[in-house]
Amino acid sequence: MYQIYIVEDDARMAGLVGRYLQKYGYAVQIAEEFDSIKEEFVQYRPDLVILDIHLPSFDGFYWCRQIRSISHVPIIFLTARSGEMDLGFCHRKWGR
Repeated sequence: MYQIYIVEDDARMAGLVGRYLQKYGYAVQIAEEFDSIKEEFVQYRPDLVILDIHLPSFDGFYWCRQIRSISHVPIIFLTARSGEMDLGFCHRKWGR
């Protein structure tokens, strides 16, 4: 069974995504401490991370770099950000 780690500070959104994934047979862990995401990641050892950008303490880009320093697990950004600057970052970073 694939394990998915959801890093989303909106409890309603995290719960909605988590329930949807569980419905399809995935094991889900929702982040609890937003200042220790890397430690939770190491403890849970997920197959996929769903990561919000706007988080308390540090943003999702910071946590993406922290996870990348120890793992090549796939990371999907789930966010409401839609500004041109954000889209430009994605285009430059990943060639789109």
